[in-house]
Amino acid sequence: MALSVSSTSLLPVTTSLSPGKQNIEAQTLNGADQHSLVSAGPAAIYHPSEPLDTALPASSAIDTWVGRDQSQDFPRLAAIAAGAQTVLKGVFQAFEAGLSAAQPDLVGAKYGFTVEADGRLKVLDAAGDLSRSTIERLTTLLNQSSALKSAAVAFRDASIDMVDADSPWTGSYMGYYSLTNENFANTIDLAPLLKPFGSMAPQATSDGLFINQLAYKGERATQETELAMYARRGMATGR
Repeated sequence: MALSVSSTSLLPVTTSLSPGKQNIEAQTLNGADQHSLVSAGPAAIYHPSEPLDTALPASSAIDTWVGRDQSQDFPRLAAIAAGAQTVLKGVFQAFEAGLSAAQPDLVGAKYGFTVEADGRLKVLDAAGDLSRSTIERLTTLLNQSSALKSAAVAFRDASIDMVDADSPWTGSYMGYYSLTNENFANTIDLAPLLKPFGSMAPQATSDGLFINQLAYKGERATQETELAMYARRGMATGR
């Protein structure tokens, strides 16, 4: 198709519109159309019964406790706790050797033990296999061993120092828990920590790790327990 391009102005073919000859007349609605018009409701219009509240809700502050950083003393305190555990393990093995000689009927008794807040040793019977008289005899024998009591208390104190030095969110995460003289007996069973790893039933083997016992039974640390720890140690603020 050829296109012709010219600079000459071209006038439109039609420059004005002629009026039409058809007249527009109003028509009367029939009965059906009138009924439809009357029955048709208006478009949906929202009329609120109460004025809309366009103001934004008031904001509120939420305090979040993050917790302390791991102390620079943590490696040293963790080493002290590990050393105290080694000493306690040796003393406990000597105690059980003496027990087999003096109280042979107690050999093989499945028991645990821990340290109460006052420093006394408490027998634990997690499996519920021990009689009342057996628990009483073991409790007496444990507390008659001054070496065992001393080593157990030393390990408890070192463990608390180690946990206090850790952080809830960095390091070894032991600071996620609150360990004190008062809740130690409900948290830590010393016996699994002192037996050869893997020589026990699966649950006891798991309890052979200090951090696992903290995770299973430990008291969750809060801002209040952290402040109490600082007060107990004479520290006004974090390390």
